[in-house]
Amino acid sequence: MEKKIKFTENPNFVKTVYGVVIAVLCITAIIIGIVAANQRNDGELPEEPPVTDGTGDGTGEGENNGTGSTDGNGGDENKEPEKLTFISPVSGKVVESHSLTQPVYSETLEEWRIHTGIDISTADGAPVFAAAGGTVSKIYNDALLGHTVEITHEGDIKTLYSNLSADDSYVAVGDEVSVGARIGTVGDTSVSELAKESHLHFAVIESGASVDPLGIISDEAKEASLGIKIED
Repeated sequence: MEKKIKFTENPNFVKTVYGVVIAVLCITAIIIGIVAANQRNDGELPEEPPVTDGTGDGTGEGENNGTGSTDGNGGDENKEPEKLTFISPVSGKVVESHSLTQPVYSETLEEWRIHTGIDISTADGAPVFAAAGGTVSKIYNDALLGHTVEITHEGDIKTLYSNLSADDSYVAVGDEVSVGARIGTVGDTSVSELAKESHLHFAVIESGASVDPLGIISDEAKEASLGIKIED
């Protein structure tokens, strides 16, 4: 019978087999390392986050994917808005000026008070018009100035029309009005100014602060409606 050779009886053969196996394992490890390194390079994080406007999936493939203007050099969105033109809400004469630093004497209340608007004398029941286009944001009864309509305009500007008749209703909160639209009539609802002649109390608030209405009414309107001569 042919005698079988055991690995332990031929140590040189065993060493050769082990050497081949180890070599194969080393080569395999090197190949796996190279492949893994290439995959890590391909998956590196970008230096900047992807562009998205909140509607995409975070891959830069949303609506803002480079097809529109985002550099601020084009498009109507960067166009300067047209400046509003303000007219006088009534025709008449300014009988009380805007004054925040110099108190004026109130004959009705018999005390000195600051005056946050201008009083324009006009006939009782005279129509009152929106000084500029905007949205009617409030209609209320002020404890001192009476029935009031507030209109909000572009540029963080609000105009207030007080001492209106509470019986006439021309607008409602939320109405969009154009410049010159009728919003009410002059009344006598201002309990703090009852001693004055018939007038409209007109005030302007810009960025939360009371400002002189004559500062925003156009020169043409001041001359035509208020009789104020504008020097050249």
